[in-house]
Amino acid sequence: MTYALTMAKKIAKTLDFHKGNEVRIYDVSDKTPLARFYVVVSCASKRRMNGYADIVKEALVKGGWDIGHVEGKNSSEWVVVDAHEIVVHIFSEQERARVKFDDLYQDCPQVDYSKAKAMEL
Repeated sequence: MTYALTMAKKIAKTLDFHKGNEVRIYDVSDKTPLARFYVVVSCASKRRMNGYADIVKEALVKGGWDIGHVEGKNSSEWVVVDAHEIVVHIFSEQERARVKFDDLYQDCPQVDYSKAKAMEL
């Protein structure tokens, strides 16, 4: 198992632990050369979205990952944390449904993270 996959699973498990909705990992390595995994989560408020972005950034830094950039924090219904091989998409529930994000990646393999350990933050 690659370190990127292990880290994606830990992030997903951590978001699930913090009550993120519809947490999924998509293996997008055959779809785009820019990332290997998309971790996706939705939530009910901007405050929670910003909290999840902070949790993800802390987990990535703790795991030794370089964060390329964060887009959308404090001003959007969609926050993206780009760590190169792993990109985390944090949506409001309405925005995720509006852009039909999961429909776009339905043909990509989903990764089971249920046996992963959550990050100890």
